[in-house]
Amino acid sequence: MASHKLPKRLFKNKEVVHAYQHERENKLNMKQMSRDHLDVLETIEFALVKMAQKYPAIDDSFLDQALRFALAGRPPDDDAEDEVRNVYRALTVSRRARKDVPDGVWNSGLKTVRDSVRRHSSLTPGDRAYIRFVEPYVK
Repeated sequence: MASHKLPKRLFKNKEVVHAYQHERENKLNMKQMSRDHLDVLETIEFALVKMAQKYPAIDDSFLDQALRFALAGRPPDDDAEDEVRNVYRALTVSRRARKDVPDGVWNSGLKTVRDSVRRHSSLTPGDRAYIRFVEPYVK
C-alpha cells in the first residue's frame, strides 16, 4: 500500500489567526442567524411587514433599498422615495428598541433579511413576493 503524505498546511500553527479567518468569523450567515438570533430577524421582519401593511404602495424593492441604507448606517438620500424613508425610519425605531443587541448581530440580521428579500423577489416595481412570503410568520 502506498503511503500518502498529508499536506503540511493541515499542521500549521492553529493559534495563528489570519485576516480572512477573522472576517469570516465576524459574519453570521443565514443559518446561524435563524438558529441563534431568531428574535433579531423577527424584529426586523416585523417592522418591514407592518410598514408594508400600513402603506400598500411599499413593495420589495423599497424594502431592499431601505435595508441597504440601514446596512450602510446612513439615512436615505434626499431623492429617495417616501416609502424607502418610511421603512428606514421603522428600522431605526426597531433598532433603538433593541439596544440589547450588539451592532454586529443587528447588521448581520439586516443582511440576512436583505438576502431573503433578494432570494424571494424579483425586485421589480410592484413585486411583493417577499412580503407575501414572510407575512404569515409575522404576528
